[in-house]
Amino acid sequence: MILMEKTKTKVRKKFKFKKFIFLFLLLYLIIYFIFYIIKLPIKNIYIKGTNVIPDKEIIEVAKIKNYPSIFRVNSFLMKKRIKKINLVKDVKISKNIFGKLTIDIDEAKMLFIDNENNVVLENGEKITNDNYLGLPTLTSNLENKLAKNFCQKFAKVNQEIISLISEIEYSPAKSEDKLVNKYRFIAYMNDGNIVYFDLININNMNLYPKINSTLDNAKGTLYLDSSNEENFLFEAF
Repeated sequence: MILMEKTKTKVRKKFKFKKFIFLFLLLYLIIYFIFYIIKLPIKNIYIKGTNVIPDKEIIEVAKIKNYPSIFRVNSFLMKKRIKKINLVKDVKISKNIFGKLTIDIDEAKMLFIDNENNVVLENGEKITNDNYLGLPTLTSNLENKLAKNFCQKFAKVNQEIISLISEIEYSPAKSEDKLVNKYRFIAYMNDGNIVYFDLININNMNLYPKINSTLDNAKGTLYLDSSNEENFLFEAF
């Protein structure tokens, strides 16, 4: 029996030129896109949550006034710089691939001006008064514990209500020389009214516009240092 040898044939793989071009172009586009993203400058800066701090100050402190590459800018360093501004409690930063940089500021609330012409913030800190408008003056010197309590409670008053107050005076309530309410204050309103309020029922201050609208333009003393939210005492001048 004669065995015949099987002849081996070599199959040459055909070079797929189109596939090579496709992969080459794909790689090129990926690399180009990466470099584009890295070099992409900041195109738009959006600053949110500020009422007092100028946008210009935030941009300068963050060191982005020259609109550098959005993804080369270190968000952590930006936050650290911005939080050095006295009125900034917290800050969030977000970016997108279209060059949009958003800086969301949690701004500390300004409460009043003290006797030394400092602006007192909700956390009790004091900053220089740069002619800020719409803030009342606290004419009384409070001991530390009461001052801290006052800042915490008064921070619950809406900013638009605070702007209606001209002066605040500490006025604890007494009866027969006995202290009845050590948390009571007097607010002298810009419209000519006088309002008594206390820290325990501080939310009553936010009702002032609504109550005042029912007084038919009468001027007098309004007592909001009561837990009764339905019947507040008003004494006309």
